[in-house]
Amino acid sequence: MTFSFEHGGDLEKAARLAGGSPADIVDFSNLLNPSGCPPGLEDALKAQLGSALCHPSSDDALKTKLAKKIGVSPEQVFLGAGTTEFIHFLPLFRKPQKPVIVGPTYGDYAPALRRLGVEPKLLLAKEENDWVLSSQQWEACFKEKPDFMILSRPNNPLGQSVYRSLLKDMIQSHPETFFVVDETCIEIADDPTDHFILPSWPMNLAVLRSFSKTYAVPGLRLGYLVVSPNLVPQLTNFQMPWTVSPLAQAAGLFLTYQDNWLAEAQKANQVEKDRVLAQLGSLEAFRVIPSGMTAFTLKGLTPGFSSSKLLERLLVEEKLLIRSLAQHEGLGDAFFRIGLRTPVENDRLLAALKRMG
Repeated sequence: MTFSFEHGGDLEKAARLAGGSPADIVDFSNLLNPSGCPPGLEDALKAQLGSALCHPSSDDALKTKLAKKIGVSPEQVFLGAGTTEFIHFLPLFRKPQKPVIVGPTYGDYAPALRRLGVEPKLLLAKEENDWVLSSQQWEACFKEKPDFMILSRPNNPLGQSVYRSLLKDMIQSHPETFFVVDETCIEIADDPTDHFILPSWPMNLAVLRSFSKTYAVPGLRLGYLVVSPNLVPQLTNFQMPWTVSPLAQAAGLFLTYQDNWLAEAQKANQVEKDRVLAQLGSLEAFRVIPSGMTAFTLKGLTPGFSSSKLLERLLVEEKLLIRSLAQHEGLGDAFFRIGLRTPVENDRLLAALKRMG
């Protein structure tokens, strides 16, 4: 049996490997809001079940609400079936010849670019530099005149961010490069205001946002893209129709009104994050990488440590699922990621790591 996962959150495969049902697995492999989804969502969707029997209607209501919330015009907002749609859609739209991926990062960016027959260059931060790209690395990258660059803020899986001022300067200084900034986790980051929704929108910037992580609804498949008004006519003609179901639109509208719930969830998440960080810091077998979101990447320090083997042991012996980073370029089998959950569940994982470290 192969204890490897292409994505986090694959509970059916985890259950097959562990011997049990998906309900038995406690999933630490994803980046979902530890507070779960807002109360009332299920009832709100039950009232909209009839809409699933009809063709999707206009998405103007949700786009208008999102635009008002983030401070852009509704025409700049494009809805899609999660950010994954846009990760694959934008390379097809732009057709880059010299793409760059800033990493270590999310594994779906490279396949989306390779579909076009181009091999992306990886611009990798390094452990010895505390996972911060040097000015020399940036300069060397732009000397090659890339035409497409994608990065996540906060970085998935490390939880760090390219400085906002630095990135803004690069976008302004390199109009020939189309920048895609994936902000999938920004609303549950330590500092949600450190985002890249700009008052004056450059032509060479696209920002991705998702409902999945913020509201713990990955199966909803709802995300959105924000671009310059000047790109709207082209994108409108290029995007496939009806990629967002009526139920997803209804859920999105409900969720955009949950700001008070989200603020309270953020407070609780921060308290629990600080507590778990202190506990992880006391484990001599692991080093914790500082993170700006509700997840941590750890490195095993014992000789011969393998995160793949740790994943297997935790899954089989404890029914706990972590995210091995063995397949992530720039990281490898010494690294794994855990997303926070409830205090009781977090304590289960901490105790298991202490025994197995």
